[in-house]
Amino acid sequence: MRGRIRVLTLAASLLAVPAGVSAQALPDQIRNAGVTVAQWDRIKLEVRRAAAARAVSERALVAVAERVGVELSRGGRIDLDQLLRLIDGRATQIKDLHERLTLLATSGDPATAGLLGQARAAMDTGDLDGAERILGGARQAARVSREKAQLREAEVVSLEAQVKALRFDYLGAAALYEEAAKTAPETETKARWEYRMKQALALRQRGQVFGEPEPLTSSVRLYRDAALPLASRASAPADWATTKNELGLTLTVLGERGDKQALDDALAAFRAALEVRARATAPADWAETQTGLGAALMRLGERGNDQAMRDAIQSFRAALEVRTRASDPRKWAMTQATLGAALATLGRSGDDKALSDAITAYRAVLEVTTRAGAPVEWARTQSLLGNALETLGERGNDQALHDAIAAYRAAIEVSTRASAPARWALIQNNMGAALKTLGDHGDDLAMRDAIAAYRASLEVNTRAGNAAMWAASQNNLGVALTTLGDRGDDLASREAIEALRAALEVRTRASSPTMWAATQNNLGNALTTFGKRGDDKALRDAITAYRAALEVRTRPRAPSYWADTQNNLGAALVELGKRGDSEALGDAITALRAALEVHTRASYPADWAETQNNLGEALETQGDKGGGRANYDAAIACYRAALEVYTPEHAPADHASVTLSLARVEKKLAKALGV
Repeated sequence: MRGRIRVLTLAASLLAVPAGVSAQALPDQIRNAGVTVAQWDRIKLEVRRAAAARAVSERALVAVAERVGVELSRGGRIDLDQLLRLIDGRATQIKDLHERLTLLATSGDPATAGLLGQARAAMDTGDLDGAERILGGARQAARVSREKAQLREAEVVSLEAQVKALRFDYLGAAALYEEAAKTAPETETKARWEYRMKQALALRQRGQVFGEPEPLTSSVRLYRDAALPLASRASAPADWATTKNELGLTLTVLGERGDKQALDDALAAFRAALEVRARATAPADWAETQTGLGAALMRLGERGNDQAMRDAIQSFRAALEVRTRASDPRKWAMTQATLGAALATLGRSGDDKALSDAITAYRAVLEVTTRAGAPVEWARTQSLLGNALETLGERGNDQALHDAIAAYRAAIEVSTRASAPARWALIQNNMGAALKTLGDHGDDLAMRDAIAAYRASLEVNTRAGNAAMWAASQNNLGVALTTLGDRGDDLASREAIEALRAALEVRTRASSPTMWAATQNNLGNALTTFGKRGDDKALRDAITAYRAALEVRTRPRAPSYWADTQNNLGAALVELGKRGDSEALGDAITALRAALEVHTRASYPADWAETQNNLGEALETQGDKGGGRANYDAAIACYRAALEVYTPEHAPADHASVTLSLARVEKKLAKALGV
């Protein structure tokens, strides 16, 4: 009992309310717990004391005391001593909270600071519910502020990545773009998608610039596994289509390196993008994807798929319906140039209309891409124009050859040996081809200019620096020198043999069988030319070279080239046959008749006529060696067949030569008949 009396006495002393403290209505829950007004007033007195001691708002502490009392009374009774002890602690907490609110309200973003100030004011008035509600809003504002800060940080990281890309550190740039994507808040899907796209692009650029496959395959994985999940077709169709388009571009680069599956996947990606990028709703994007689709199709076309090349041309022409010269001259010119490349490739397969359209496209580009405004691109287009004109010239159009030479000469005024040695050497080599073709038509000066161009190319394309190009130029030089040798220049013949044998030191059968066979064939031609002047060993070496070429140039694998070499072999064997080698003469007739099985008049009229002439010479020689009337009759038939193609209008020199041969064998036949 004594203990209980002591507690009651203590409680009574605590409830003694000093003058000036007015009684207030009790909260229902506290009254229900058995607390009297006098007791509540005592609590208020303790509140005043604690508030003054801690320099906090009395109204705030009263509100806290009421809330604490309510919480303590939930069990149906209240422990007054416990409540009084809690007040002091709550005063300390209010002071600490007030200080933190003041500090936060003077730092951070303005929106959050303003809300924190409002919460502090609400607390000072005792509005705890209001303060709590305001702080909830402040928390959301702080979250937004934090996410903005994360976005700012991510953007700074991406700027650092951009600088690395400027320095060609594409791998470093890709790593930073990945960091930016991870730094951006999870809620910022668009930003994360953009950084993943930039990361994938940096890897594609690394693969393109440095010729490395791994960055390209990594780029493909990023587009598929990182970017596409952030931009679904349902939620972000435009971004989804952009991702598909960029994926297609990367796959096309892989396809250029020989990956057929990558090209097929590129076509699928571009066509998927076009399901969203419609011409009616997004014409610029539609044209961009049509151009990408055309590029992928063109790569397939370059592998012999003519239909793919025609589809590529259709895509480029579709893009040009939107990318007009008036609306976007730069992109119009770029697309015209790509269209020209596709048309030229188709033209080289025998389509004269496509070749003519390619020339038109390149000339259109040059109307926009001027030497003054874009000299490097202008020179490149001049070179491509020269290539197309050269192909047209090889089909008998001498004016096209002259135009090609003019285009090449214009190109090397910009792509000089000093500024762009590799391109200069390539243009010299191509110009040499055009000059040689013109020389083949009887222009000796053009042939000598061709030889000079090939030799210029060899000054840059050394064997040590670029063995493949060096061998190509040596081969081309040898072919041009052989033609001069055919016209009586013995020194040119010797130099031709040297050049072709040099090319064969690089063009081995093991490393490049097709090129090796072509050069063996050309060496045979040079040796035959030299052998016709009386060198039997040169003729036998020529025959050896032709037969070596035929080990690769088989009829099933390369029928036209096989027939070419059979014809050349026959011509060399005829020369040996004229010198008494009857076995060689028989082999010559066999080889020439074999060539005519492929080089028919319908499909290869010029080659057919040349072989008919050579066969006529072989049969005439056989007749001279005792074969008699039947051989002369057969020779006459061959010469007359050749003259069906070698007309005075289209081949005056060949017509004149074969006419003399025909007259000669007819005279021999008349003599044999005793007429």
